[in-house]
This record gives sequence, C-alpha cells and structure tokens, in this order.
Amino acid sequence: MYKENKTIIDNPQLRDSSSKLIFGDNILSCQFFRDYADMDILRNIQPEDIEDVSERYVPLYSTQRESDTVKKINISKYLPVKKDENSLDLPLYIVSLIEHKTKVEYNVAMQMLRYMIHIWEDYEKQMEKEHSGISNMKDFRYPPILPIVYYEGKRTWTAPMDLSDRILCKDLLGKYLPHFQYQLVRLHDYSNEDLLKKGDEISLTMLINKIASLEDMEAFANLPDEQVNEILKDTPEYLLKIMEKLARALFYNLSIPEEKTEEAVAKIKERKMARLFENVTFNYQAEIESMRNKTRQMEEDMKRDMEKRLEEKEQQMEEDMEKRLEEQKQQMEEDMEKQIEEQKQQMEEDMEKQIEKQKQQMKEQSKIMQKEQEIFKQICKMSLKKCSDTEIEDYLIQNFCITREEAKEEIGKLYED
Repeated sequence: MYKENKTIIDNPQLRDSSSKLIFGDNILSCQFFRDYADMDILRNIQPEDIEDVSERYVPLYSTQRESDTVKKINISKYLPVKKDENSLDLPLYIVSLIEHKTKVEYNVAMQMLRYMIHIWEDYEKQMEKEHSGISNMKDFRYPPILPIVYYEGKRTWTAPMDLSDRILCKDLLGKYLPHFQYQLVRLHDYSNEDLLKKGDEISLTMLINKIASLEDMEAFANLPDEQVNEILKDTPEYLLKIMEKLARALFYNLSIPEEKTEEAVAKIKERKMARLFENVTFNYQAEIESMRNKTRQMEEDMKRDMEKRLEEKEQQMEEDMEKRLEEQKQQMEEDMEKQIEEQKQQMEEDMEKQIEKQKQQMKEQSKIMQKEQEIFKQICKMSLKKCSDTEIEDYLIQNFCITREEAKEEIGKLYED
C-alpha cells in the first residue's frame, strides 16, 4: 500500500451529516454515553431513557448548527431522591449538549456557555408556565447539563477546556469568574482496536468516521472479520440502514462509481462489514493512483504557491526594511537639525544673558567709581577748608551712607595719595 503521500478526505458536509445520523438515533446515542461520557450515572442508561430535543433548541439557538444534538436523559430511576430532597417534585434529568467539530475552534467554551444558558432559560419558562413563580422558590433547581465536544479532526485539540482561560487577567477575579469545563471526546484518541473492543454499533460507526485517508481504509480492511461481523449479528435493520448511509456518503466522497458503491454497501446488509472495502480499495489501483497523482499535484501547487508567497514576503520585507531605514535616517537628520537649532538658540540666549549680566556689572562698577570720586572730591574740599577728620567723617556718613570705618578708610586714601 502506498504510504508516502496521504490522500485526506475532508468534507465538512459529509462529517456533519454523519454526526446527525449517529446522534439522531437513541440507541447509538445511548451507546455513546455509556462508552465515552465518562459518568457513572450514565453507565446503565437505556435507549428509552433518552429523548432527542434537538428540534426544540438547535434551530432557536442558531441556524448554522445543524450538526449539534441536544438529548434529554431521564435519570430518575438511577438517582433515588427522597421526597424532602426534591420538595418541588422537579423532573430529574440530564441535558446532554453535543457539539460536533471537525477542526479546532478556540471559542467553543463560550459557544457552550451561550447554548447552556439558552437551555436553562427555556427550562425556566417552561416551569413558570406549569407553576407560576416556581423559579423564585428556595428549592427550585435547574437541570444539569453535560457539555460534550465530539471532535473528529486528527490535529491535537488545543482550544481551552475551561471558560475562564478565555478571560483576560482571570487571576484578578478568581472564584468570581464563571468556571466550567466541557468534555472532549476526540475520535482519534481511540485506536481501531480500542473502538472494536467496545463491541457495539457506535464503535462501527466511529470506525467508519475515522476513515480520512487511503491508509485508514486499509487499516479498516485489516480488522478481524469475526469481531466486526459479530457486532452486527443482532443489530436492528434500521441501524444497518444508518451505517449504509454513512458508508454511502463516504464512498460518494471518494468518487467511487455508484455501481461499486452499492456493491460495497450491500455487504453491510449482509452483516459483513469487515469486507466493506473488498474490491474497492485494492482492485481499483487506477483510481487510487489518480488520487495519489492529484495529491502530488496539490503538493506541488502548494509548494510553488508557498515559494511564491515566501519570495513575495522576502521582497516585501526588504522594501519595508529599506523604507524603515530611510524613515529612520530622515528622522535622525530632522532630530539632529532640531538639536543643533535648539543648541544654537540656547547659546544665543546664554550669550545674551551673559552680555546683559556684564552690562549690569559695569553699571554697578560705574556707580561705585562715581561714588568714590564724589567722596574723594568732598574730602579734598573739606581738607582745603581745614575741616577736622571727625567733621569730614560725619559729613561722609550723613551724605554717602557709609560707615565710620569706611569714612576713615576713604580719608586714609587721600593721605596715601
């Protein structure tokens, strides 16, 4: 079997319709809850305990969620409750909300929360119609909702499992934020052998849904015939028809001719599903080779496209780099000119201040010199008039506002000269 190039089968419409077929049936849903829901109270439920209420909720919530399923599971006989523990005699059931995903969706926690609130509000309105004012009573309770994401994609599920992980700075509010987790059932976490060990019809339908490549078809064909066919031994006819629809949709997506498709699907009617791909996968090598060629062509186209994008990206990066360098250069020149201008302006201001300061100092020195000259003239005049030193000192103190010591010093200068 050729394994170098994988031909992936990825048709969202096919996957959605398959999910609707599976979870639209109560027997398959019952088996799914028992095998994969990981809740003790659901281990022993029976198909008659399940009511499909998808038509009530899904269209009201969103017209684009046709692959989602809402189930109402009666748990009253599995959870004995005393009369005083349920004084309002509220119905005991679990609402299971199953969202079907073929690829990782990072806002699924918020989608689930909106869905759950929608269901609880509807339940409250229904109870209020039957018993007015009941929702305001102390013992009123909303039904539990089990949110499940059924994921068929092969990639690892990397979306947050807790709603609080989608909220910024969640640690600031801690317990005051809504905390809830949904259950993830990832199809590809289970090997073909794990699914086969379950030994029920849901296992076979999930095995069919796992087929996404030629290698998956080969792996299915290599499953033990007896184990596979034993599961179909007591399968009701209508479940066989559901499996036929799943297989037919798969073969149609593989572009297998209608004649060969019906020939293969007939094996399910004969309860020989282990031979589903007999004379299809291995006897039509031309079709397989054609698919491989298409895959190679797609890979080559993708490679060329990637190289072209990479080249364009590199060219764009170079242009952006040149543009940024030019902008930085221009900015640096502008900053330099601005800095020089500011420095020049500052120097001019400092120079003006210095000149003004020197002028002021010169004025003050000129006043001092004029005062000293006046004092000197007066001393000379009074000396010529034969005035005593004391008289001259008193005159200087009174008319020039100096101290006696300064007056004596000025008189002393005359004698020195």
